[in-house]
Amino acid sequence: MKKNKDSKAETVTWFDPFTRWMLIIMFVLLAVIFVAAKYMDLHHMLGGGTDDTVNAMASRVADTKAAHPFVNLPGDAQVGAFSVANFFAGMIVGHNWKKLFEREKEDF
Repeated sequence: MKKNKDSKAETVTWFDPFTRWMLIIMFVLLAVIFVAAKYMDLHHMLGGGTDDTVNAMASRVADTKAAHPFVNLPGDAQVGAFSVANFFAGMIVGHNWKKLFEREKEDF
């Protein structure tokens, strides 16, 4: 946090180099996951993850039409995409922890 000379107001830099690089790396990894998932889908490849088995069992029990996700990622690609996004979100929040939750010292 930087203090202005003329006022007690503080400015917070949210988009610092660490945050910028973490976001760039996260989006690159997510792009790789989505491209690989699209390739697998175009070539009718199965990821063989446990999600397909669980969804099939749930569909049989529910006796309704099978649900279709907004973005259909084969196998465990969806788990991988969420894991990558959550990892980098945690890194960014951890880096900015003081900016988010530190209270200002009050002058009495």
